[in-house]
Amino acid sequence: MNCSKDLSKTYRSGFSIGIHALRPQFRENIYSIYAFATLAEEIANSLENRDKKELLLDYSNETYKAIEKRFSLNPILNSFQFVINKFRIDTALVSKFLKGIELNIYHLPADLKNFELYAAGPSEALGLMVLKVLCDGNHQLYETLETPAKKFSSAILKLNKLKNSSKHQYNTGSAIGIHSEGLSEEVKLAMELSIEADLKAVKCNIKKLPQGSRRAIYIVFAYYNTLLKKIRKLSLEKILMNKIGISYNRKIILALDSLIKQRLNLL
Repeated sequence: MNCSKDLSKTYRSGFSIGIHALRPQFRENIYSIYAFATLAEEIANSLENRDKKELLLDYSNETYKAIEKRFSLNPILNSFQFVINKFRIDTALVSKFLKGIELNIYHLPADLKNFELYAAGPSEALGLMVLKVLCDGNHQLYETLETPAKKFSSAILKLNKLKNSSKHQYNTGSAIGIHSEGLSEEVKLAMELSIEADLKAVKCNIKKLPQGSRRAIYIVFAYYNTLLKKIRKLSLEKILMNKIGISYNRKIILALDSLIKQRLNLL
């Protein structure tokens, strides 16, 4: 699983601020899920001058074969199949994620019209796979937290779209942000209100998570809640001209604040 860990830490900086707070048995499995997702996303977002559709089809077939045979020579897929089989994760979530990546390859306009079609679906599927691991086999708990998990995935995706919208001025083929033509003050406000509502629902349910994952999810929640507050203060012009983020020092402060709140039983 070391390959999955290294790949995830390189590409998934947003989640890495909280993953170290997970218990080891959760941590390695989460790395495996995100490494699988990262390779699929790289096929869609990189590898220019290659047949992306064929590459994704091959990757999908290898994934399902690995899950079925419970083994793969590809270390990323071997780690992923182990997690899928161990936690009995429905392969429909895997299919939903890969379908969204496939649609991404078609370079649909990165506006709100196509947002749910190729962006929200994969993000939601990925979040639910992670939730399966965090619930550690407790199916009743999974069902209780399924809706809040979907809301968290939606909030994270919308925030990432907003903070990365400036990239579309230079890379119109990518679906990382919202194209400047699809983003207005009205759209920005609507997204902010939607994100706020999603995050409120998430915060109310964090305490229901097992102790071994609660602090980590709160750290991730705190990061994105802080990011929302920052975006709300910025004008549309600044969002379109600059990539928005949270400094490393601020991330450390958020993590320490979470630790203190847990020690005081305030989470």
